[in-house]
Amino acid sequence: MPRKSKNEDIQEESEEEEEEELADDPPTIEPYTVLGIEKSATADEIKSAYRKAALKHHPDKAAPHLKDEAHTKFQEVAFAYAVLSDPIRRKRYDKTGSTSESMDADGDFSWADFYSEQFRDVVTEDAVERFAKSYKNSDEERDDVVKAYEKCRGAWRGIYESVMLSDPLEDEDRFRGYIDAAIRSGDVRGFKIYTEESEKDREKRMKRARLEAEKEAKEAEVEVKKMESKKKAKKDSLGDLAALIQRRQVNAGSSFLDNLEAKYKAQEKEKKPKGKKGKKRVSDEDEDDESSEEAFQAAAKRLKTGKGESEGRKSKRAKR
Repeated sequence: MPRKSKNEDIQEESEEEEEEELADDPPTIEPYTVLGIEKSATADEIKSAYRKAALKHHPDKAAPHLKDEAHTKFQEVAFAYAVLSDPIRRKRYDKTGSTSESMDADGDFSWADFYSEQFRDVVTEDAVERFAKSYKNSDEERDDVVKAYEKCRGAWRGIYESVMLSDPLEDEDRFRGYIDAAIRSGDVRGFKIYTEESEKDREKRMKRARLEAEKEAKEAEVEVKKMESKKKAKKDSLGDLAALIQRRQVNAGSSFLDNLEAKYKAQEKEKKPKGKKGKKRVSDEDEDDESSEEAFQAAAKRLKTGKGESEGRKSKRAKR
């Protein structure tokens, strides 16, 4: 069986923690609002909106101090997708405006199972990498950047917070190309905070971005160590239990052999003929050692011969 990588172990640990924090009942939400889409949205638009929101709010991507908020938001996003991704549930919701009635329309639906699947499949290393390859440099990314620029009125911080998988240290030149082209074509206006940013201000912004990236990397490292520590504690706990059981088994076995030895030592002494007068008496210590060895050999032999022979000998002794 192939050995799991550290990332897979950490992912499993994260899933277990998230399942523990999952509410028994799904949240009360307005699914279209949560995903930021119109009621006329197509199935592809719903899927795209969900994918963006899930990547943005996934607890594994949140800073430690924002974990609780991310848990709540991701559950809302996942439930919104549960309602709108299924044609029957969506139709029922559009008609009644009730998410609970929408879920009742599907008697086999399990919120816990659905949520666990979404949590597991959305942000795995491979899933993010595959999505990033198709998203970066795409028309979809360009449109998202231009919309974020217009919404945030040219503020870079708002743009990076709005566009998923964005990194100011890597994506600035590409994003600037999108925005400059949109300004030249007249699709958006040129906000002063963007068009008149000095080189000095830009350098300060980049310095802040580097410091934030370093801080997040350290926080992520702490989280990884915590998860590894929890996993190690579980293994150590199981190891301690196994050792305890093993000790008990060993002690039980030792006690059993000791009892056998004492029993057959006594029997061997009874069988020994009394020595003649005048013959040098064997010391108690030598006799004990000899009897002990004889008793041990007798016990070992008796264990090999089986229960039947044992019962036979007991019967003979009883007739004496």
